[in-house]
Amino acid sequence: VAGPYTDIRVLDFSRDMAGRYATMMMADMGAEVIRVESPDVVSKGSTQSNRLFDRGKKSIFLDLSTPDGIANLTNLLKSADMLFETWLVSEAKSAFLDYETVSEINPFLIYCSIPPYGDTGPMAETPGDDGTVGAFTGIHEGQGGETGTPLFVQLPLVSYGTAFSICLAGSSALLERNQSGMGQKVVVPLYSGSAIIQATSFIDGVNVPAPRKRPASASEGLPTYRLYKCSNDEWLFMACGTNVFWNKMCMTLEQYEFLEDERFLNAPWGISMDDWHVISEVLEPLFASNTRDHWLKVLRDGDVPCGPAETREWFRNHPQAIYNGMMVTIEDPILGTTEQPAPPIEMSESAPKIQGPAPILGSTDVANISGRNPNLSSTGPRKNHPLEGIKIIDLTGYIAGSYGTRLLANLGAEVLKIESFAGDGFRQNSAAFQGWNQGKQGMILNLKEPEGLAIFHDLVKDVDIVAENFRGGIAKRLEVDYEDLCKINPSLIYSTVTGYGSSGPSSHLPTFDPLIQAQGGAMRDQGGDGDPVFLRIAASDYSSAILSAFAMVSALYHRDRTGNGQRVEISLVNSAFAYQAAEYFEYPGKKEEPRLGTVGHSADYRLYQTSDGWIFLSCKEPAEWLKMCRALGLDNLSRYSDTSLRIQEDAQLNTRLESIFTSGTVS
Repeated sequence: VAGPYTDIRVLDFSRDMAGRYATMMMADMGAEVIRVESPDVVSKGSTQSNRLFDRGKKSIFLDLSTPDGIANLTNLLKSADMLFETWLVSEAKSAFLDYETVSEINPFLIYCSIPPYGDTGPMAETPGDDGTVGAFTGIHEGQGGETGTPLFVQLPLVSYGTAFSICLAGSSALLERNQSGMGQKVVVPLYSGSAIIQATSFIDGVNVPAPRKRPASASEGLPTYRLYKCSNDEWLFMACGTNVFWNKMCMTLEQYEFLEDERFLNAPWGISMDDWHVISEVLEPLFASNTRDHWLKVLRDGDVPCGPAETREWFRNHPQAIYNGMMVTIEDPILGTTEQPAPPIEMSESAPKIQGPAPILGSTDVANISGRNPNLSSTGPRKNHPLEGIKIIDLTGYIAGSYGTRLLANLGAEVLKIESFAGDGFRQNSAAFQGWNQGKQGMILNLKEPEGLAIFHDLVKDVDIVAENFRGGIAKRLEVDYEDLCKINPSLIYSTVTGYGSSGPSSHLPTFDPLIQAQGGAMRDQGGDGDPVFLRIAASDYSSAILSAFAMVSALYHRDRTGNGQRVEISLVNSAFAYQAAEYFEYPGKKEEPRLGTVGHSADYRLYQTSDGWIFLSCKEPAEWLKMCRALGLDNLSRYSDTSLRIQEDAQLNTRLESIFTSGTVS
């Protein structure tokens, strides 16, 4: 079966990246996705990147100013299972495509809305995009550390996080519809998409420790979890995220005195920031004394987590990325031969599959779209929460595994977290641990003992999902792998989150988020022409977590249709391609995104300093530029609504706008 959603029809009204990407993923997961365009409106955004995000879809023109257009739209709405849009509330209402209107036509529809800040509240009518929402929610400020100066994050992580999240939320609503037979509105604003990839940044409370201070430079971070420069001017990242790996690092690098130093008894996360320099002053010259290849071999021989800071070109040719099949060649009717990231999720019974290239705009005649009714199998009343009644055994630890099952707990699943007597390796991060594990029940079992394993196997008989994130081979040795457990429970959904993959040339290596950040090109990209920079957001972990949750819900949906369980997998390697999808997309004549140091891309999309802080300006579209000119009384700059002219004179515009913004306050 080519994907779990082969019985689903999706209408895509999205204008922005998050919605287009989400519907692309639904197409990869088997859905029929119909992109609806107005004949006289050019979609917002880069035409080239849209050729990636519209792959596998059909494209139709609808002229809603005509009776035929309205009639065709009504018929389409009646036939659809899902609708995705990225409007402000007023825009949806003016188009008569708001949820209240649409649900009268089709009460079974799952209506997925991606507004900037929400569909209610004081900012419901506030425009926003990746840059502005990222600034508002602290992404750029967080990257800046203790300097007080925000640093623009090059990757559009708000849009990526939102795309993954709306897929999870929308698929959960589809699953619930299997019981209730009713549609509903699902809202995941960009604001929420930003929050979901910064989960632990927002934890606060009376007994919550104060956040660890962030150094101005990523190279000045926790000495066991940072970038190091080697003798050949190449960089590696060492990630000793647990006490076990701290001990291995000390022994491998022959720094035995660290093990006896009372200042480091609670290493790694319990080391005081005041003492970081003690370790760094030893390790920096040590790593600088030899080549990166030398140190990578030494560290890996000692089972110390590490990886080179490299480019995307290097990573797409990484043996594990090739083994995982993460880049595919697709002939695009406009761009020619393209290289595109493959679907990141693996499913043993309903594997995702790219349905084809992006269509030519309007290439499908609406008359050729078959009529249908949504495929429903109502069995009861609406659930209070979409995953109510779903039982999950959670063997995961750290972030990528634990956060995925936490998201399912938030959606109503009953999650039992089972730990060894040693506990989750990240329990030392007390506040953050709460963010990754809230809403779960807990149990301690020794799976290495027959009694503990027997108890576990008995629990498996009555659950829907078992989730784990062991290194390759460990689940098999513990007798908790899919092959063993599906004999006990044939309809079981089994989820695994791995670093590199459950098999392949690097599957045995220990992995933490920044190792994939480093190898996948994100750090080199953030650093530009300078040194690589450690991203503060754990993009590999959070993306893997959300995608694993989406995979589990999709497998549950497939089981509702077929009765069959299956194994699903996401790796941090695959996720690196997913949260850099547009960046990995290659086609003839591709140009690099413009960069403006650490503040943004160009005069119309960047951070500006004011007299008392910083703001983010986003006005790439001609109409937006004119609005900015009117708001600031800059009629003499209105001619720069011409995008090509704005590009030509970007330097002068930057200087002019910088002087204007520094003369006033943020408010």
